Amino acid sequence: MLYRQLLKDDFDRLPLALRQFHSAPGGGRAVGSVAVRHASGLLARLLGLPPSGDNVPMRLEVVAGETQEIWIRRFGDVVRKSNQRLERDLLLETFGPVRLLFRVLADDRGMRFESQRATLWALPLPLRISATERGGDQSWEFEVTIARVGSYSGAMASLP
Repeated sequence: MLYRQLLKDDFDRLPLALRQFHSAPGGGRAVGSVAVRHASGLLARLLGLPPSGDNVPMRLEVVAGETQEIWIRRFGDVVRKSNQRLERDLLLETFGPVRLLFRVLADDRGMRFESQRATLWALPLPLRISATERGGDQSWEFEVTIARVGSYSGAMASLP
């Protein structure tokens, strides 16, 4: 369980909905809706963001393996797939040739993802990404912001 390994004792501080989703055997599934905003349409498309819009239906499927998780995000008809795994005490997320490293912090309200480094192949990218997940007992809200590129935010609930 990737997030339990990453957060160690802080994992147990997470709100119930986030603990359950991030510890579901084999992975988790969730549905919700998002608002998508672009600061730069070209960069947003290059990074795989869906078109701008409100109330965009979102489906999330996480397939958990021994050392990594595959995250499949469906924003309406747009699918974005990435892999997450540990790299020392950081979360490494990759999609295609893009590598993103995050420090993940947790408390009783949720998680905060702070970008540490972004690369395209081995070339540094000037991307600053911040993300939060704030949860309750049944659902959670999230926001992902890519500086000078765009953002998406919304609410999700786990599926059985």
